[in-house]
Amino acid sequence: MGANIDGPRPLRPDEFRDAMALAEHCFGYESGGLEARMPHCFDESRPDRHVIIKRDDEIVSHVVCVPTELRAGDVCVPCYGIAGVATDPDHRGNGYMTQLLEFCLRRAEEDGVPIVELEGDRVGYGRFGWENAGREYRFRITRRSFDAPEPVVNDGTDLVYPVRPGNADLESIERVHEAERYRITRDQDQYERLLGQRGLETLVYDGDRPAYLCHRGAEPTSVLEFGGSERGVATLLDRVLQDDEIMLYTHPHHPLVSLFVEVSTDWTLLSHRKLNVLDLPTVLEAYEPLLEDRWTTAVDGIGTSTTGGSVTLAIAADDRNPSSRETPVTIRFEDAGVHVERTDRKPDLVLDRRTMTHFLFGSPDACYEVKQTHPFLGTVLPLEYYFWQTETI
Repeated sequence: MGANIDGPRPLRPDEFRDAMALAEHCFGYESGGLEARMPHCFDESRPDRHVIIKRDDEIVSHVVCVPTELRAGDVCVPCYGIAGVATDPDHRGNGYMTQLLEFCLRRAEEDGVPIVELEGDRVGYGRFGWENAGREYRFRITRRSFDAPEPVVNDGTDLVYPVRPGNADLESIERVHEAERYRITRDQDQYERLLGQRGLETLVYDGDRPAYLCHRGAEPTSVLEFGGSERGVATLLDRVLQDDEIMLYTHPHHPLVSLFVEVSTDWTLLSHRKLNVLDLPTVLEAYEPLLEDRWTTAVDGIGTSTTGGSVTLAIAADDRNPSSRETPVTIRFEDAGVHVERTDRKPDLVLDRRTMTHFLFGSPDACYEVKQTHPFLGTVLPLEYYFWQTETI
C-alpha cells in the first residue's frame, strides 16, 4: 500500500511546532533555537509563510518563504526570501525539496513578485534558476591593525551603551539605518525582531554624529550590521575589538569601506547571495532610477553629448518562461536619462535565466564580452542589492 502524501501546501497553525522540530533537527538547533536566532523568518504568528509536505501524517519536508523588499536608493523591488529548506534524512531522495521550491516559485509568480532570493549551494539550487549575485566585503580587523591609524579619542561627551529591544534607542537606529543606500525594507516589528535575536548585541554611539553596531559571538567576533558616522563606528569598533579580532561584513559601496581598508589586516570580496529573476521587465522597471543615476553620472563625467540609443533584453524560454510568455524589455538611454519599457521588439540580447542573473547582478566583469558589445550596459551594470548579516534568510 502506497504512502499517503499531503502537499506541498501552506502550513496550518497547529502544525507549526512539528515543522520547527523538523527544521531544528535538520539544522542542529535546540528546541526554539531557530526562532530565537532568526525570528524574522520563523514566526509562529505567520504560519502562512511556511510550506510543507506530509507523509503518512508526518511532516517530512519544509521551507519558509519570507516577503521582503530590496532597496537601492529610490529603487524598491518586491522579493521573496527562501529559508529553512529541510527534509527529514530518512525521506530524502523523493523529490520533496524540488516540489517545495517549485511551489514557492509559483507562489511568487502568482503574487507578482519578480525576484526570489536564498543562501545556499550554487550547484544544488542552480537547476531551479538561482545564481550567485551581489558582492560582500569581509574585513578582518585585529587590535594591532586597528591601532595603526589615529587612535579613537573619547572626550567624555559621547556615550556608548547597549540597546535593549523595545526602548527608544530603536528609533535612533531606525533613522540611521534608513539613510543606508542598499538595504531591505523594515517596519518597526522587524527592527525589534532583528535586534532582539539571540546572541546579538547592539551598541549605540550617542553623540553629535550618532552610530550603531550589531555584533555576535567570538573567535572571531562578527560585526553583522552597523551604520552612522565614521567617528561613531570607529569608536564602537574600538569597544568591541578589545583584545580579540573581529570579522566585519558590508557591501562594497558602503561609504565607510575606506575606513575598514585602513584598519584591517586583510579582506576578501565574495559573492553575496543568490537571486532568481522570474520577471525581467518588472525588475528592470524597478531599477530604472539606479540605471538613470549611473548613466547620467557617466554622461556628466564625459562632459560631451552622447548619441544615445536602446538595447532590448529577454530571458530565453524555459520551464518557468515558455516562449508564449516571453516579454522583451527595452532600455532607452540619452543625455537626459533612461527609460525602461516592455516591447514586442526582437531582443538584441537573449540569455538563459542564470546567465541573465549573473549578467545583471554579478561582478562588474560578468559577461565581459557582452558588455563590450553593448557599452551602455557595461556602464550601468551590475545592479546592486544587500542583505545585512543580521537579516540572513
